[in-house]
Amino acid sequence: MAHAIKYHPGMALLEQFAEGCLNADVALAVAAHIDLCPHCQQLQRDITTDLAGRLMQQRLKPDNTNWDAMLSNIMSQQEPAARTEVIEVPAQQVQVAGREFTLPRALQRLASKHGKWLQLGGIATAKIPAGSDYHISLLYISKDTEVPQHTHLGLEMTLVLAGKIADENGEYCAGDLLINSPDDTHTPRTLPDEDCLCLSVLSAPLQFKKGLTRLLNPLQQFFY
Repeated sequence: MAHAIKYHPGMALLEQFAEGCLNADVALAVAAHIDLCPHCQQLQRDITTDLAGRLMQQRLKPDNTNWDAMLSNIMSQQEPAARTEVIEVPAQQVQVAGREFTLPRALQRLASKHGKWLQLGGIATAKIPAGSDYHISLLYISKDTEVPQHTHLGLEMTLVLAGKIADENGEYCAGDLLINSPDDTHTPRTLPDEDCLCLSVLSAPLQFKKGLTRLLNPLQQFFY
């Protein structure tokens, strides 16, 4: 049974994505969410159409901006089917803990380039060599496993790719995008009967707050 996606990027983030203004690493997470979310796919089409209309109007203004080139670029992104040849890219999968997961289209180019899986208890992580400003990784959490309570020294974006996780604020299914700031503290966990795979985007290491702090905080190196 499919679950409705409840957690999405805000409109401002989607608009910045359409305008090409986002950091490449953040844009990767947004693009992967859009691949999984029909609601945001429609929003993205609407935003792109509106942006193209505004650029068309701007063409009439006498300035030095190359609006023709910008409009052409947007329209080419909006209508990929207009190309003469469409090459089907085989779905890329990753294997971890005896499971096989299919990645969304935006991540497939990087699927074969992820680093070695590092495992600690029921948690495994593999770095993705995407951009340089953020730490991007695949994060696998086996069933009935808890990530120690932590806060964030920067931005944390978590996109659920498969399965389900929960924290103090709710339950998140495949396609849900969680965005946490340094003001947020939470304890992510999987359910007793379901593991999960996530995309993790961090601008700074996590800071563990609960338990044996001197033992937990070295985990920063595991997650970052």
